[in-house]
Amino acid sequence: MRYVSTRSTAEQVDFESVVLSGVAADGGLYVPAELPRFSPQEIANWSTLDYPELAFRVLSPFVGDCLPEADFKALLSRAYSGFGHRAVAPLRQIDRNEWVLELFHGPTGSAKDFAARLQAQLVGYFLQRRQRHGVLVGASNGDTALAAIDAFKDCPQTQVLVFYPQHGVPEQQGQQLQAAHNPGLWRFAVQGSFDDCQTLVARLLRQWPLAEREVIGFNSSNWVGVMAQLVLYFHAVLQLGGGQRPIGFSVPAASFAEVYAGYIVQKMGLPITQMIVATNRNDALHQLFLKNRYCRAEASQSLSPAMDLSLFANLERFVWELYGQDPHAVAGLMQRFEGSGEMTLGNEFWLQARMIIDSYSVSDEETGKEISSLYRDTGYIIDPHAAIGVLAARLYRRSLVAPMVTLGEIAPAKSARLLGSLGIPGLAPQPVAAPSTAQWQALAADDFAAVLHCLKAL
Repeated sequence: MRYVSTRSTAEQVDFESVVLSGVAADGGLYVPAELPRFSPQEIANWSTLDYPELAFRVLSPFVGDCLPEADFKALLSRAYSGFGHRAVAPLRQIDRNEWVLELFHGPTGSAKDFAARLQAQLVGYFLQRRQRHGVLVGASNGDTALAAIDAFKDCPQTQVLVFYPQHGVPEQQGQQLQAAHNPGLWRFAVQGSFDDCQTLVARLLRQWPLAEREVIGFNSSNWVGVMAQLVLYFHAVLQLGGGQRPIGFSVPAASFAEVYAGYIVQKMGLPITQMIVATNRNDALHQLFLKNRYCRAEASQSLSPAMDLSLFANLERFVWELYGQDPHAVAGLMQRFEGSGEMTLGNEFWLQARMIIDSYSVSDEETGKEISSLYRDTGYIIDPHAAIGVLAARLYRRSLVAPMVTLGEIAPAKSARLLGSLGIPGLAPQPVAAPSTAQWQALAADDFAAVLHCLKAL
């Protein structure tokens, strides 16, 4: 398997180089030059596999000959060993043909554990083979950073740089970030939004000054962040129909990696007939699919803080697929977007996306009502992000016959205070250690020079 940039086919790299990367040299994102395709019978034969073995079957084509088979299986086994449920990602039925795929049974209670733990195993393996050290760099409004910090805590060849909005992280996750004190961890509290954090990270990945260390993105701009999501879809489809039954998914848009992954797995052979992109009032993605107009916007705080953003890196990979893998068209679109903050797709490509993708924007009031009504009717507790996906799924599903699955990405306990205010008992926030002042710095949103200065201490 060879990988190319979304903005140029001039350079082709292997899987190892993609794992140990931030972005491509031309500023694009790495994508596989071609997607593997599986027959319906081949997929159906995977119905009895456990999660690590299923991951091996789905992901092996993306790895190619960069890893011996036995080594890759061992890495996958370790990556998924820290989950608190035998099924790793269990399905919970909430209504007739409506389901929640619980992705929060990892060690930090969010779907981010899937990518972080797989990435830590792969990065550690390849760095050791190269006899190199690496620096993980990424932006987070809570869960992505916590997952990366936990996953890489036992990887001695790495250090982790986290950029997060000083006033845009949920209380519990913010306390956990402040308490983290792993060796090699640097935390930058940015006086701005999550989008500002992403902009700083993108600039750092493109202008990395330390040639003696590999710079590696821990956000889903790194291909591993997408690759880990592919298995989730195969797992759910196999559980609900053995890979033969049409199925739909509703994705709370805390990132675009899950949406993009869902879009390409149906090209790989899964019978996915609908994807619903569910947003809160920060509805940049909803406006894209509703009106074909995507805009950078100032995010406002909501009951679903992981979705309070307007910049989605994996939209570039999605555009690359839509435009027939044309890097010149993608480069032009992204250049115009970076200059103007707006993007409009060619009408034929937008209509192509709309053949499978719908979207819906959910208000805070609707979110609270959905949490309360689901608990009243079923006794099942969901967090506000899942509530947005569940409501969007119910309102916009195209078929009552095909199962509809919402991705439940965050443990309800992380929203214990909100859920308590809605009259839902029994949840308590996890205790958090005292704040750590080690390797922490407040940072203005545009103070890139301060970041470069801190790197001298690495």
